[in-house]
Order: sequence, then structure tokens, then C-alpha cells
Amino acid sequence: MTIFFSSTSGFEISSNLSSNSIRSFCQNTPYPEACFDSLKLSISINISPNILNFLLQTLESALSEAGKLTNLFSNGGKSNIVEKQRGTMQDCKDLHQITLSSLKKSVLKIKSADSRKLADARAYLSAALTNKNTCLEGLDSASGPLKSVLVKSLISTYKHVSNSLSMLPKSGPVKKGHRNRRLLGFPSWLSRKARRILQSSDDEYDPSDVITVAADGTGNFSTISDAINFAPNNSLDRVIILVREGIYEENVDVPSYKTNIVLLGDGSDVTFVTGNRSVVDGWTTFRSATIGTVQKLPSLV
Repeated sequence: MTIFFSSTSGFEISSNLSSNSIRSFCQNTPYPEACFDSLKLSISINISPNILNFLLQTLESALSEAGKLTNLFSNGGKSNIVEKQRGTMQDCKDLHQITLSSLKKSVLKIKSADSRKLADARAYLSAALTNKNTCLEGLDSASGPLKSVLVKSLISTYKHVSNSLSMLPKSGPVKKGHRNRRLLGFPSWLSRKARRILQSSDDEYDPSDVITVAADGTGNFSTISDAINFAPNNSLDRVIILVREGIYEENVDVPSYKTNIVLLGDGSDVTFVTGNRSVVDGWTTFRSATIGTVQKLPSLV
């Protein structure tokens, strides 16, 4: 008997698993050899020839390779890589953590057995793939004994990520009459408490609900970076950071584990964040300042 997946990925898998059937299946992926390496164990353990099982195995291979890359980042040491652009290694480390999180979230979505969540997994894996080129761009100009090892490990990891994405069922066509997300108002994930805070006037703010940043020292913090560092990690609730009138000469980096942060200012004409990094000064594009080196934080109204 043969199992068809024409309505999803277009792959065909024989119920009698063999090396040839695995190779035939893998020919439909971007990296067939990497696919075969991740699935050949299926033959010996007699795994059910189900595309989601194969997908989960490929994701496990991606996570395994990502773990090796994590060790390289942790144990490599700065002396083993020479950056031509400042921030190259930090870019790769931060992006790698995002990729790891995307892979783990994808596994959970797929294991939920909810077909509606497969689209979420596709979004996570698609986002993870963009991290590869950003890291490689910075490493391209770097040197040192660690460079070739990092590049090899990075490419190996993302081969499995790419294969995983190719195995995911494609999203179906949008049904007639389907409405796109609303561009006005609040998104559905914003809690009522957060909406109330965003809609309230300055005098209605509850200090316990808001972290205040003031350049003159009258707030909880005098820099935005200190406020972000203070915010809880992996928060499930919205963390409102109100940035009062002033000029903040800093580059604000929000790590991926600082979730659900909302930055609000006193107005686009009074609250300014100025950055001083640029590619000309040797920073990577990922970490350089924005165009004009000034970002304005809008007011509540």
C-alpha cells in the first residue's frame, strides 16, 4: 500500500519502509542527503511512514545540529574569531537563540495534531531561515580558526530547517469572503488591561502597571536599556515602558527573551532615541543605527 499526501506536500511514501523509499521521499526536499541522514533511522526502528513523523524527525535533527552550534558559540572564545565588523558574533548568537526557539515552537505546534497550527509552524521555520543569511553575511568578512567550523555547522543546521519547511503541508487557498486582519483598533492578543493602559491619559496611569524612563532621573530608570533589562524575561503579560520627554543617546537592543514589551513616548516631537552605530564605523548591518540615526517614539494619542 502507498500513502499519498497530494493535498499537502505532494510527497508519496511507501508503507514498506526501505532505504530506497526514504531516498525517493527525500528527493523532494532541498537537501536530499541531509534528509536521508535524518530519516534513515526510521528503517531500523520501523517508524510509521507518516509525513508528520518524518517532519518531526527532521526537526529533531535540526535541533541536534543546533545544539552543536550552541556549543561552538559557547566554547569558541573570542580569540578564535576575528571580526571585521563589530557585533558579528553577537548577531549570530542572538539569531541562533531565535532559531532554537522557532524550532521548539514548531515541534509543539506539529505535535498538537491541530492542522490549523501547522501554518504557525511554517511561519516559525520561515522566520528561522532568514537568520542564516544574516549570520553568514557577517562571518564572510571574519577570519580565524573558528570561522570554517562555524560556517559548516551553521549550514548543516539550516539544511535540516529548510527540509523541515519543505515537508510542511502548504496552506490552503483563502476562502472567498475571508477578511484580512484589521488594520485599525487593537490586535486580538492585546489584553483588556493593556488596552486600558494604552487608552488612558497620563494622569490615569497606575505606577504599578508601568515602568517609567526619564532622562532627568525622575522615573524608575534614566535609560531605556536599563528599563528593558529590568523587565521580566519571557513575560506572558504586556510590559509597558513609558519613555518621558528627553533625548536618549543609546542603542536599544531588545533580546528575544524580553517578550511582550511595549515602548511608548510622550510624543514624536519631544521623545527621541538616538543611535551612534553605523556600517561606516565597522558595525554589522544588523546592529547598525537606523536611517538618520534617530527614532521618535510616538505619544499615546
